[in-house]
Amino acid sequence: MQASQLRNLYLDYFARHGHKLLPSSSLLPKDPTLLFNSAGMVQFKEFLSGRLASPFPRVTTCQKCFRTTDIENVGKTAWHHTFFEMLGNFSFGDYFKEEAIKLAWQFLTKELAIAPNRLWTSVYEGDTEAYSIWHDFIGIPGDRIARLGKEHNWWGPVGDTGACGPDSEVFYDAGEDKMCGTDCRGVACDCGRFSEIWNLVFMEYETQENGDLVPLKQKNIDTGMGLERMAAVLQGVQSDFEIDLFQPIIRAIEASIPRTLSPTDLTNRNIIADHIRGVVFLLADGVVPGNDKQGYVLRRVLRRAVRAGERLGLPSGTLSALVGPVVGSLEAVYPEIGSINSLAERVIVHEEQTFRKTLRDGERRLGEILDALAGEGNISLCGDIAFELYDTYGFPLEMTREIAAEKGIVTDVEGFREGMEKQRARSRRAPPLNSPEGNGTLVSEIDPTKFVGYQVMQTKGQILDVDAKDSAIKQLVFDRTPFYAEAGGQIADSGKVENLSRIGLGKIIGVKKTSRGVFLHQVQVVEGAFVVEDNCKLGVDAVRRRRIARNHTATHLIHAALRAVLGKHVMQAGSRVSDKDLRFDFSHFEGLNAEEIAKIEDLANEIVLADVLVKTQEMPLLRAKEMGALAHFDEEYKGKDLVRVVSVGDSSQELCGGTHVSRSGEIGLIKITSEESISSGVRRIHAVTGDNALDWLRETDKVLLQLRLELGGDPLEGLRKLRREMEDLCARAEKVIQQSLTSISDELVSGAEEVTGIRLVSGRHDAQIAEAKQLSDLVEQRSRPAVVLLTGKENDRGLVVCKASDGIGGINAAVLVRTMASILGGGGGGSSTFAQGGGPQAEKVDEALRAGVDAARSLLEGSG
Repeated sequence: MQASQLRNLYLDYFARHGHKLLPSSSLLPKDPTLLFNSAGMVQFKEFLSGRLASPFPRVTTCQKCFRTTDIENVGKTAWHHTFFEMLGNFSFGDYFKEEAIKLAWQFLTKELAIAPNRLWTSVYEGDTEAYSIWHDFIGIPGDRIARLGKEHNWWGPVGDTGACGPDSEVFYDAGEDKMCGTDCRGVACDCGRFSEIWNLVFMEYETQENGDLVPLKQKNIDTGMGLERMAAVLQGVQSDFEIDLFQPIIRAIEASIPRTLSPTDLTNRNIIADHIRGVVFLLADGVVPGNDKQGYVLRRVLRRAVRAGERLGLPSGTLSALVGPVVGSLEAVYPEIGSINSLAERVIVHEEQTFRKTLRDGERRLGEILDALAGEGNISLCGDIAFELYDTYGFPLEMTREIAAEKGIVTDVEGFREGMEKQRARSRRAPPLNSPEGNGTLVSEIDPTKFVGYQVMQTKGQILDVDAKDSAIKQLVFDRTPFYAEAGGQIADSGKVENLSRIGLGKIIGVKKTSRGVFLHQVQVVEGAFVVEDNCKLGVDAVRRRRIARNHTATHLIHAALRAVLGKHVMQAGSRVSDKDLRFDFSHFEGLNAEEIAKIEDLANEIVLADVLVKTQEMPLLRAKEMGALAHFDEEYKGKDLVRVVSVGDSSQELCGGTHVSRSGEIGLIKITSEESISSGVRRIHAVTGDNALDWLRETDKVLLQLRLELGGDPLEGLRKLRREMEDLCARAEKVIQQSLTSISDELVSGAEEVTGIRLVSGRHDAQIAEAKQLSDLVEQRSRPAVVLLTGKENDRGLVVCKASDGIGGINAAVLVRTMASILGGGGGGSSTFAQGGGPQAEKVDEALRAGVDAARSLLEGSG
């Protein structure tokens, strides 16, 4: 039976028995305590706990799942996976144990026609009801029903709290010949005889934060059947990797391996086959490789696949070619993976190219360390070394642990974390003196400031607190304000304050907000004084505010355009909105080309030219997400009764507390001025709008005009001419250098010393290291077999080079270079036939040369 037949048969069976067939939810759960949907029940947590009423009493699904809890076993065992499909049937206060067991038994023995004597079960040791149903109603003999403890037959909760309960597992017996031995523990054993094919969870309790179990108001059923494992049973194969879903991927991998596979090769093959499925499905659900949360997990899984490919000797680019077989095998069920085929290939190629060098350098260094530890009989890798590998080579801790474990060495994870924390502590800056949380004792007692800046740019307010920073700068707190405080990437408003109670005038040059919502206004006093309880007139600089608003709304339009052009994986990773320009950071794995930038500008400006209404609404967070509003940093909105949604027509809906234009046409023009990488997987766009865009275009025109004056009517043709002239001059200079080097080499060779049949050539040549290397190559070619030693000065630094012909006994160029460079106060390295180095004590280059010649002569005489 093909996996697709099994999937359809299961869902149809439960639909016939009154279950509502629902689609799989995303791999990214709505529950902020979870990174991934790792089980079929995750999307129904609120129904199972009783906090929400389900619209359907019975449900069935085939849920795509992802987990990494057992990632070190993936590929090594027949059934561990990161990505897998979970068939499930659920009851929310409808049927319970008896009907769940009967439905399961009938499906297995009637629909799938599995012989009843091949099926065993286990129950929680205290669940006499489940045991009785299996034994008395179904008729399974007592010796095929195992009573096990909580470690085997208790499920949940997902996280620290939530619904949970005893469970009953169903196993397929492959036969006594698959038993591990006479001491086999039956269904509790991990040997090849028994395969767990179904888990029936009887959800009747909820775990509280203190660990107590409280009975649920309704008893629920949550079952899970792993599609891949059940398919393996029905297809009569010993491993999930042999079923039809994996075969196209397996064949594609093996076609790229020009040898018969060893057991280790099979493990690496299976790792790739599993991980490539997970990578494709994570990308389809909007995850991109990154340095935290889901992005970090995706990068980790992809890098494990790269390492497995390296160990198999797969050519570069093979992994991206596996996207096609994954899409071909599952697109009919999950059409979302078909739409990201090209994106997935590009992401994989980019990550593979980036990581291959890191992998080789890090693995080589780690191999040296592990070999040394093994030679000393040490079975522990200290955390400092693990951190050095991470900090210097970018080598992930998880990979260090896995490679070390393969050699029986344990990694000191706690020591690694201490190293990481020390680095973070070094990078932290001291908090600024004007930190909004530390200004006087009164601020903590003041009520939150009423912000009226969304509605007006002028208002009257009363001073509640005055904190003098110095004679000219004061920090004022008002009961109400139109001034936007710096937040969410948007800079603060500026403007004026006029004292209505006495003579007093000031410029508001900055506004910050405390965690309690008190606005702190930095005021540069122009004249007069400001005292608590004075009434003041506050006015925002309206021209500057409008420029900020244009830039802020433009970030929303750029975000929407990025997602339309590049894909739904793009999410905001930060921003900076000022009155001069805007900066927008976003998740993406590669640089944008000119065509993509043009498309993004066109889409954003299309909305500007449409002059659509920009609307703001306050609503509950759940409703905002249901209407599709993007919330970039969920933690900012936790605990808030209402959130603010900014909508630009039908093109963009985002949660945002910033100030915006009223209609998109007010933006005038959006012009992207640059695009760059700021970290792995994160890009940055700079752009200007409105009058700033006009200024930018004028400056660009001014530069172009100057280029025309300097280079002629066609600046590009002028540049091409200059390049041709430069290339011609470089070629002439290279010819002169070659003639000079030939002359110098003649002089050096003529003065060579012969030691035991080997020419020892030495001399000084002040030039760049590249030219010194070129000279050493030329001299060695003309005097083989030879040892060539050169020293010289490059700027204020001494340099040394050694070149030796192949096969000269006793000579190691790297050792000779280190001897010479140590005299210069530096170091060097290389191979036995070529090495280079240097040091800051350039005045000692002649002494270094003599030392090198003496050392080389001694080695040649000794070997001769």
